[in-house]
Amino acid sequence: MAKVWKVLALLVVVTALVWLTTLWRWQSGHVDPSPVQLLTHLVLLPMVLTLALIAMVWGVKRLRAYAAAPVVAATPKVTAQPTAALAAAATPLTSQVLAVAVKVRAGAEWKAAQSSIASGDCKIELDKQMRDDDGIAIFTAAMGDLSTDGMAETLEGLAGSKLHGLPQDWAGDTQFAEMQRALTLLEAAVDDMLDSVEAQWPALAVPLPAARSQATAAVLPPAVSIRVGIPSLWPLSAQQLAGAWLAQHFEAHIEAGLAAAGQSRAMASTARAAVQLHVHPVDSAEAFWLLMEQQLHQWQRERQPGLLWALAADSLVGESTVTSLTHANELFSGRRQQGRVPGEAAAGLLIATPNWPAPPEVKPLATLYKASLAKRYKSADASGRITPQTMVQSVTDTLQGSGLDAAQVQHLTTDADHRVSRTAEVFETVQQLLPHLDAGEHVLRLGVGCGDVGIARLVACAALTATQVQASEAPALLLGAHSPFERLAVLMTPALPTPAPAPAAAPAAAQAA
Repeated sequence: MAKVWKVLALLVVVTALVWLTTLWRWQSGHVDPSPVQLLTHLVLLPMVLTLALIAMVWGVKRLRAYAAAPVVAATPKVTAQPTAALAAAATPLTSQVLAVAVKVRAGAEWKAAQSSIASGDCKIELDKQMRDDDGIAIFTAAMGDLSTDGMAETLEGLAGSKLHGLPQDWAGDTQFAEMQRALTLLEAAVDDMLDSVEAQWPALAVPLPAARSQATAAVLPPAVSIRVGIPSLWPLSAQQLAGAWLAQHFEAHIEAGLAAAGQSRAMASTARAAVQLHVHPVDSAEAFWLLMEQQLHQWQRERQPGLLWALAADSLVGESTVTSLTHANELFSGRRQQGRVPGEAAAGLLIATPNWPAPPEVKPLATLYKASLAKRYKSADASGRITPQTMVQSVTDTLQGSGLDAAQVQHLTTDADHRVSRTAEVFETVQQLLPHLDAGEHVLRLGVGCGDVGIARLVACAALTATQVQASEAPALLLGAHSPFERLAVLMTPALPTPAPAPAAAPAAAQAA
């Protein structure tokens, strides 16, 4: 019915324009129109022009849809394939979440965070110090009572020593507030996870399984990758200082892991190190998530036992970021309800491949499935109605890839904030695919209470989701809806049984006997 009214409105507008133009021409030219001219110019011409406009709009939409459609490569015809290969191809890629840590103002567990945000206990507030260009206090979602004095002192000393990869000519600002706050939160998250990480060091000394066939002969020794995401929006000097601090902070932990693997720093520099640290300045939370998945998929493709310690930290609570948001007209205020609220967070995930030889006493929190990432054609910040088709497609692809039914999902976590466009998109997706979920009880919108936490969005949501999957023993979904274009969906389920390790290779002497 709405389309009919739109067509009628278009016809009225075109008719009015044609009549005004035609009557003006006839009057200025002293034309006495005949009945045929009246019928042609005042009746047929408006209808023809209206139909032409409708056809043109329809054609443009078809061209856009064709251009946006994914290119599907032709699949060669397979005449025969072993049953085992078919089963392996049909098995979704999964990983085990062994431990998590999250530092957000809403709480460290899903239930506590959902309850505090839903009840209004955790909400954005007027900042006590920062003001906009008009001198009015701005809304932020800062972590309460966060002291950065210790971090400031450490960074000052590190800048003076020029150690841990810091350039000798480094002349940056150690007082960059956003960096100090983010690293302080990250340090707390690392401390929370240390016991869980150190419990995995003995796995680095586990002997490789016996090579029963050519397919298993290329199994690589276990490896640990520490990947830390920091914002690429930070000044280069801040990125360099943060990288040096991370190298210093993780030095002792890396040496402990190398020692467990029978390596030293000198050996690790010439051979494949069992424990490696990588610092990634990234543009978005989605970009860091793809880096995580790339590492996990590489290990599984090479059949190498791998342990990924993924950490991300960000803070938008600082004069530099607030100034940038203000100049870009993206800061939330009474006049700009669709703006972003500066927040901050740090979070970590300890993720293992299915063949990682974890100690028997370590029970995974959840099973993590491969993410589905899709891109909107129209920005979610654009005017007009925002449709949920892209997010619906991401969720559908994720569920299909896991083999689970939508009715089995019992909880939902999203980084969506207060903005109407994000809220509507998430809830319309829930209505279409997950109508059994109660938005007030089963849905956590982290951004509503914690604001924009930058590149830490998805890792924080994943950490909270893992705690709920463990507590409820039911599947849960994670939706990335904060970005203007990218829509990400990730499924977590209760931990799958860990496969029994293969027997260790027998000594050559025993085999000869």
